[in-house]
Amino acid sequence: MTRERALAAFDLALALATAAVIAWGVLALGWSPFVVMALFWFENVVIGGFNVAKMLATGLRLGAAGLAGAVALSAFFTVHYGLFTAVHGMFVVLLFGGTEVGRGAMDGALAGPLAAMLDHLFAERDGWLAVLAIVLVHLSGFVQWLARTRELPPPLKDLMGAPYGRIMILHVTLIASGFLVQALRAPVAGALLLVGLKLAYDLVALRRDRTREQGTDARASARPPVDDRTEASR
Repeated sequence: MTRERALAAFDLALALATAAVIAWGVLALGWSPFVVMALFWFENVVIGGFNVAKMLATGLRLGAAGLAGAVALSAFFTVHYGLFTAVHGMFVVLLFGGTEVGRGAMDGALAGPLAAMLDHLFAERDGWLAVLAIVLVHLSGFVQWLARTRELPPPLKDLMGAPYGRIMILHVTLIASGFLVQALRAPVAGALLLVGLKLAYDLVALRRDRTREQGTDARASARPPVDDRTEASR
């Protein structure tokens, strides 16, 4: 229980630190709502990358056949999730970034808006610090996931669809809030509102994931040891 509480506290600290870094960028560096939205979009790319790593790790645990299946599914996921994320990014640029990246960015099909958004994001002073914070949050989650699923790997099909629910719920909320921000014409307050909404979602998600982890641990501990199963089959 002490270990679980320590991990929960660590995850909470990372989430708060990430929100604090972005809020500092808004207040001290003048980051616009578009930059905040771009950071949250970039987080989706990070989530997709770690999800591919989860699929491959699960395949390795299942042997040669499992690895072959994981490679095939991860390739399909990369194409499908990549297109989904690219279209989402294009809408972020179209709806919120026109004045900052220029309308000419929309001339390059999908690649043009995304490249313009990334260039604008990394051109911001200390934008790399927010990117690093986002990566560390999900790296921590990935390492904990590896340890938690060592005895009971999840089905590959479950990993296939895992990131989509998060994107749909969170970013529909953020985009709707973005329209409200534009209507109010208060960029600083609006950017902070987006940070607050994102932090609230992350805290709810952390609690939900922790509850799910406890259920997974309980199922894993209920499984008989390998030796006991072997003896029972003799």
